[in-house]
Amino acid sequence: MVVVGLNHKTAPIGLLERLTINGEDLPKALHQLAMYEHVLEGVVLSTCNRTEVYALVSKFHGGAQDIRNFFAEFCHVAPEDFSDHLYTYHDESALRHLFRVAAGIDSMVVGESEILGQVRRAYQVAESEGVVHRLLAAAFRQAFRVGKRARTETGVGRNPSSVSSAAVELAKQAFSDGTLGGKRVVIVGAGKMGRLAADALASSGARDVTVVNRTEERAQALAESLNVGSMPFEQLREAIAAADILICSTTAPGPVIDKACVESAVANRRNRELFIVDIAVPRDVDPAVAEVEGVVLRDIDDLRSVVEAGIGTRVSEIAKVEDILSEELQRFLVWEREGELAPTISALVSKADEVRRVELAAAEKRLQDLSPDQQDAVDHLTRRIISKFLHGPISRAKEVSSSKQGYLYVNALRDLFELDDESAP
Repeated sequence: MVVVGLNHKTAPIGLLERLTINGEDLPKALHQLAMYEHVLEGVVLSTCNRTEVYALVSKFHGGAQDIRNFFAEFCHVAPEDFSDHLYTYHDESALRHLFRVAAGIDSMVVGESEILGQVRRAYQVAESEGVVHRLLAAAFRQAFRVGKRARTETGVGRNPSSVSSAAVELAKQAFSDGTLGGKRVVIVGAGKMGRLAADALASSGARDVTVVNRTEERAQALAESLNVGSMPFEQLREAIAAADILICSTTAPGPVIDKACVESAVANRRNRELFIVDIAVPRDVDPAVAEVEGVVLRDIDDLRSVVEAGIGTRVSEIAKVEDILSEELQRFLVWEREGELAPTISALVSKADEVRRVELAAAEKRLQDLSPDQQDAVDHLTRRIISKFLHGPISRAKEVSSSKQGYLYVNALRDLFELDDESAP
């Protein structure tokens, strides 16, 4: 197994958005990934904080290069633009990374609640497209178990935070009184991020909140559920003109708010500052908006300081999560090694029996004068010889299969007895 990707720790938002793979394109991306020579199974995880490929590959270096080529070709980004920002993990390190992601301790906001659902959806799409099979499926099921245990057995998810809540905290810091009471807030986007932002705003004392979304029905549905207002997307400029704070979180493939729109909206504000937090990846707001006088624009990159300051007690829970990770990782590795051992033993026994039968067939003429009982005795004797000869290697293989060096013993059996073809799944 190999993981190749980049995230908020290794890449700026400008690069993350260029390598984002949205939900609509995910099936196409998975099928393109599966076409590469060394990729046997694959899952693509793309969120506002990361884009990663988890894959089972036939060769580590070849598979890792295939995934790098996939990023370049599917996202139309030159390899030299992102190669220095990529990380690559394989085997046990890859599994540990997957488990850390699912547990929420590799996120920008430690213990965030959204990531486990995002990992689950990425897996479900890959499964429905037929590009996930036995090994990767088992790894992701174990990751779901890790994520659930991390949140139920530790306090890492206590007082849950999110990118959306960090955005609201950043907005609070923008005003001298540190509160949102009396501020007019517009949320652009009626998806999960928008709902989380609205919840965080309510907790922070914001009462004048309006939801704007390209699909008006979704904006109205979210607004009604939260007891706030809504406006059609066609009135976005008017909404911006009235706002003190704008939080943008759509899933649009490119900017939905440009410089001209904001300039027009704030033309008559009389020195009233507009604070914009863009938490979408790709960005909803054209970076040129930052040039407009009286407008302050912040994005995902600016949330890091807020997030680091707000981690609080969740950091002390990371060690407990790591203990769960180690326990579940060992459980998976034992399962994997035992799974590799069974077909190896089966292939070894089959090959030995094939040799026995071939030799008996070659001696058939010399044995034809034997009575049926004597022929049965010879057959039984050869079976016992094979069984006794293989008993030692098989018993030893079972003993060491659950150890960290177990795979070396299994591989040695395959190499010594030339079992690669026979033991292939």
